[in-house]
This record gives sequence, structure tokens and C-alpha cells, in this order.
Amino acid sequence: MAEEQKPVTSNEQLQHMFRNEAVTLRRELLQRLLSPARNIDTECQYPTDLTIEDYKGFFDRHGLAKRVVEVWPEECWKLLPEIYEIEDKEETEFEKAVNALFKRLPIWYYLSRADVLSGIGQFGVILLGLNDGKPLSEPVMGVEANGGRGDTKRELLFLQTFDQSVVTIKESETTATNPRYGFPTRYEIKFEGTNTTEQKIVHWSRIIHLVDNRTVSDVLGVPRMKPVYNNLLDVKKISGGSGEMFWKGGFPGYSFELTPEAEKAGATIDEESMKDQLFLWGQGLQRWLMLTGVSAKSLQPQAVNPSGHLEWHVRLIAMALGIPYRIFMGTEEGKLAGVQDKKVHNSRISRRRESYLTPLVIRPFFDRLIALGCLPKPTEYKVKWPDLESPTEMDVADIAMKKTDAFAKYVAGGVDALLPPRSYLTSVHRMSEAEVNMIEGERTQHQGDLLGDEKEDEDKGDNEK
Repeated sequence: MAEEQKPVTSNEQLQHMFRNEAVTLRRELLQRLLSPARNIDTECQYPTDLTIEDYKGFFDRHGLAKRVVEVWPEECWKLLPEIYEIEDKEETEFEKAVNALFKRLPIWYYLSRADVLSGIGQFGVILLGLNDGKPLSEPVMGVEANGGRGDTKRELLFLQTFDQSVVTIKESETTATNPRYGFPTRYEIKFEGTNTTEQKIVHWSRIIHLVDNRTVSDVLGVPRMKPVYNNLLDVKKISGGSGEMFWKGGFPGYSFELTPEAEKAGATIDEESMKDQLFLWGQGLQRWLMLTGVSAKSLQPQAVNPSGHLEWHVRLIAMALGIPYRIFMGTEEGKLAGVQDKKVHNSRISRRRESYLTPLVIRPFFDRLIALGCLPKPTEYKVKWPDLESPTEMDVADIAMKKTDAFAKYVAGGVDALLPPRSYLTSVHRMSEAEVNMIEGERTQHQGDLLGDEKEDEDKGDNEK
């Protein structure tokens, strides 16, 4: 038997009404807080929709924005990699062709430059100029979507790099079974000459497509300035505001007031005459003002040192980029940056080299040259980057000086009576047994040579007598 429903009392109806009104009030309050008038981005005039023109304009006119785009490529390409087929003294056909190509074209310069330009917007491209005699809009014969190639040999005539601001993706591959599905098939590039600007359609087989900071797409990445764009805007406000503050504060304002006596007499200020005098005083060499019944008072300028605000925003930018502050500022000399910071930074450089530059910049470039017939096909080739942890010449000299000083103090202090030389070298200087044996052998030979020289000098002296 179903339970009989209880009638709703007026008190319960009143409570229900209050609850509904409370929910409605909270919703309205939340909407007010989230309205554009209370939005932080709106209040601070941060743009919500950024275009490639915004990024390119900042890159061209804002030094700190340019640094944001260039810092990782500069750090990664500071030491250049090596391309080789096998580790052998004798050059292979592929290695000879690569060396000849490097002598003819500055390959690393173009690749590092493309790395910079691809970070301004969402992508960048490298145009391969070939001697196949066909227009740029036509595909290169024999080059397939899977990287296959024909037997035709071609020559790489030139390279050109472009950022997104002058490149438009016109068509993309729509066949899901194609290895290049989703990738561009045709580009429109704006070629800016000395006096003319020309737009041309270019086929994908003549383009190397570069994308950094990939998230959900391999075609479009995240611009390097995007995560710190608001900070860059704040830096621009602070630097521009400090310049305006200095400009106005360096020439303080003045107020001109009638003296009490002149005011009682009903006198007025002759504004036109005052303007003429102020013009001569401000623009010319006149250093005096003729004031009768008028007093001039200097307005105290409000000047604030902007260095603390600027440094804080720059530190936020360096933090967001994952770069130690001193390295980002370009002041990393000697031991300025901490040892731990340097090691972490080097590991990030190595990770970017191995996870991005080698597989997604260098190999696609050389693979395409092989596919185009510009380079002979190797059995396998390797990309080897210099070791960032290897000591510099300055480090080697510093270590040698400290070790020599330690050896001199060891001998002069008679420490060998407490700690024999072999134990000193192995336990203190952490030399291997082989190194110690080599040192002892060379020391014995050197002492023998010295004794032989002394005996030879003695015999020579006896003969002279």
C-alpha cells in the first residue's frame, strides 16, 4: 500500500522559496564577478585572441619578446652537431657529399634561423630551391609521401626560411590512409623583394615544415611568446611608463598664481603674454621670466624606480621558459650561474636537441635531400651533438693550476712521510692504478735521464782538467 503524502505546510513553502532566491542571488553574483567589467584580462587590457601579426609585431619591435623567441635556439645551436655515416677515418660517399654541401651552403645557419622563425608563430618553413626546372607549384618528380625517391639526381641551389606571417597553408591532405594525412600539400608564400612583393604557390615536396611546442597538432604549435605574452605587455607598459615619467619629471610643471596683493587689487593674469615668455624660456636660451603680481611654484614630480617591477616580470618570463635568470639575461659568464642551475639547463638543452632538433628538424631536412637525390643514400647516418659537460680550455687550465699547487704543497710540506705518493694519487686525486703506474714509470725514466746528464757533465769536466 502506497504511503499517503503529507500536505506541504506554508512554513516549508517559505523555506523552499528562500532557498530558490538564495541560489538565484548566488548565480547573479557569480555572473557579475565574471562579467567583462570584472575580468582580469579585460581590466589589464590583455588581448584574448592573438594573431600572427601580434606576435610578429612584438618580435620586430620588442627586444625582450625577440629574446623569448631566440633564447632556446641560441642555446641549442651554440655548439653545432656533426653528420656522419660511420665512425671511420675514410670518408664515405655520403660524407663527402655532405661536406661538399656544407662548403657550398651554410646549412647550420639556415636550420638555426628556421628554428628561430618557426617559434614566432605556430610554424615556420624552409624552401628548398632545386634545379629540376619546374615551377614551385609543381611537385618534385619521384618524391613520394612516404619518403620514397626516384633515381634522378638533383642539386640544391638555395635555401630560404620563412615565418608564419608570410606563409599561408592553402591545402592539406584529407585522405586518412595517406602518410601525410593532415599535413599541408600546398603553401602560399609572400616573397618580399627590394621593391616588390610577390606571392607564389609552393608544393609540399619543396618545403620542410617546422613546428615547435607541439601539443595536439603536428602541423601547428604554440608560439613561444604565448605563455608569457601578458608579462611582455606588462614590461612594455613599465618601460614605456618609465620613459614618459622621466620625460615629464625631468621638466617639472609650474603653477602660476596671483599674489594676495594682486588678487585684492582685482588683477588678472595675461595668459597670452605668459605663453610667449614660457615659450622663450622653454624652447630658447632665455632663463628668466618677468612676473608682476604673479608667483611661480614648481610642481613636485612623482618619480618611481621601475627596476624592481621590470626584474620581477623578467624573472617570471625566465621561469616560464625554464631558463636560469642569468642565462636568459645573457650575463652567464664564468661561474655566475650556480653549478646546479647550469647542469639542469644543459640537460634541458640536450633534451631539446635529442627530442626535437634531431628527429624533427635535422633528420627531416637531410632525409628530404636524400629523397630528392641531392645526397646519396647512406646505409645509415648519425647526428652527434657536442658534449655540454666536457670541460672548456679555461676549465682545464684552472684544474691544472690547482693540481700543480696541490702537488707542490704535498712535496714541500713533507706529507709523503705520512701518506706515500701512490696512496696520495689514488685516494686524494682519484687516479686509476694505470695512471699512477704511468706516472711512476715516467718519473723513474726522467730521474735516470737526469743522472745520466749529471754523469756526462762530470766526465766532461774531468776531461777538461
